[in-house]
Amino acid sequence: MTRQDDEPAVPAARSPAAGTAGIWRHALSGPSFAERLAAAGNRPAGFDYMRLLLSTLVIVSHAVGVAYGVAETLRVFGGALRPAVALILPMFFALSGFLVAGSLERCRSLISFLGLRLIRLVPALAVETFAAAIVIGAIFTTLPLSEYFSSPLFRRYFLNIVGVVQFMLPGVFQGNPWSGLVNGQLWTLPWELYCYLIIAGITALGLLRRDGVALATILIVNAVFFVLYVLVRRHQPGVTVSGPVLILCFLYGIGFYLLRRRIPWSGGLFALSLAAALLGLGVHGGDYLIALPCAYLTAFLGLTRPPRTWLVSSGDYSYGLFLYGFPIQQAVVATFGAGGQSWWANAAISWCLAFALAFLSWHLVEKNAMKLRPRLLATETSLLARLPRSAAFAGWFTRRRLLAGLAAILVVAAAAGTYLALRPPAENFPLLARLAVINAQIGEADPDYVLIVGDSNAEMINATHGLCGRNVVNAGISGAKMKDMNGHWAKFAFARKPGRVVILVGTNDLHRKRKPTQPKYLDAFESSAEKLIASAAAVSPKVFVAAVPPAEPWMTKYYEPAAVVALSERLKRACGRNACTYIDPFAGTREGTDGFAKPDSTHDGIHVRSYRNAMASVEDEICN
Repeated sequence: MTRQDDEPAVPAARSPAAGTAGIWRHALSGPSFAERLAAAGNRPAGFDYMRLLLSTLVIVSHAVGVAYGVAETLRVFGGALRPAVALILPMFFALSGFLVAGSLERCRSLISFLGLRLIRLVPALAVETFAAAIVIGAIFTTLPLSEYFSSPLFRRYFLNIVGVVQFMLPGVFQGNPWSGLVNGQLWTLPWELYCYLIIAGITALGLLRRDGVALATILIVNAVFFVLYVLVRRHQPGVTVSGPVLILCFLYGIGFYLLRRRIPWSGGLFALSLAAALLGLGVHGGDYLIALPCAYLTAFLGLTRPPRTWLVSSGDYSYGLFLYGFPIQQAVVATFGAGGQSWWANAAISWCLAFALAFLSWHLVEKNAMKLRPRLLATETSLLARLPRSAAFAGWFTRRRLLAGLAAILVVAAAAGTYLALRPPAENFPLLARLAVINAQIGEADPDYVLIVGDSNAEMINATHGLCGRNVVNAGISGAKMKDMNGHWAKFAFARKPGRVVILVGTNDLHRKRKPTQPKYLDAFESSAEKLIASAAAVSPKVFVAAVPPAEPWMTKYYEPAAVVALSERLKRACGRNACTYIDPFAGTREGTDGFAKPDSTHDGIHVRSYRNAMASVEDEICN
């Protein structure tokens, strides 16, 4: 017989709050990052596989653009697939930040840290630069080799070795869908160098000695970047993220390494971070909020311990894959023809070839360069021994380091953020695409063609209408000022030289903010015009320079009408000194002599309604 007292007890119902707290405790449970590192002897295989995987994904993500062109890249990756593709480079930089922080901790001083970075990166980059310029470029250029090797564009290409990125070689890959671009992957190189300088700077200030100060520094920089790029500049994201986002990912990678003893290695946090990163990359302004979750999911994956295979135990091939991937992809397209392969075939063939070069790069260049480490450490010891050691100065600096460091990092962050916000973006892919189109058309033009260069007034001319019964190549680049055109001209690859060059530029120099009527600005404008005229005369026997078009009266809020007259006079004077012909295709739209356009003679106040009529009015001058 069963007693009532013997009945099993019914557990008390748990409150929803207690259940939620339990879920969070479970999500945050697990070993710390430091424990995972220690268990793997500070060399978890996950990081090695991740480097290789991310380098491979860079090649795969480039395959669409290389095989089909930039427009297809924007179509495929500009929508729902954007978050997955845009996550690749942030993870690369977060991984780098985590590992570089460990390297810095093991170094005796910044001398060995920066020295090791140099011998790790520069030798392989130098070899790849020479290989691309001398071997790949010589094979695939459309120019005669004598002209190729004597081109200024060829010489500038070697600036890649010191981090001043040059994307193009004269006449190379002009017929490819992604025309003219030799090493598009290198746009991240300057940002990587900035990251190393930043970590060196905050280390010198002692900001990495305290976890709280380091975290505060990273959060301040993140806040500054968010305000500048999202709220002030209203940054419009492209297929991938911008350089400042990569810096943030690098900084958070450093932060996770410094806080490794406090951060749990949790599958729940990994899933949450992955969702947050993908969501951030899919919404406007979210790019500048994904660095923290991106760094967590990168560190989580890196701290996994899959079995090591020959692929990662025999060497680090990720850097070589990154360096050689894009040039090889372009070479594969140039070899098989633009329509001769799909994106996946390009990715597969190119990866195999790039891996072979990466294998050689590691065993012949990178591995041997690391043998300079003992000499570097000996140099460091010698330099440190010679440094003066003042106890008084050391005590003063120690007492004030925190205050000085915080003040300095705020100043540096503000200066760097302002500089990055105001400078033209290094990765100006629309301009690169436009230059590639221009060079492709130059390469296919009939002999004695007419080249039209300039700003949007040139770009709006319909090349199919022709001039003088000849082909017209439209090399207009919207937004260009006179000084810009000299830089753009240097990137033109004249596989075939024009019979006539028509220059139409000056509208973007009219803006009031430039104070275009000041003598200093007018002199600089005239000097730039003479330089452009001389460059044009070097490739063509006949050069024509057009007067600056007028603006309608209601545009005087933005444009200075007196500058129309002043700049046109300077063009006329420059032309008179340099054996070119001054023309005015916009004479029919002018209202008097004060720089104004006739009412309703333009589309928008500055661009004439009929460029066909404008060019027809001066066709006899150009053709005779």
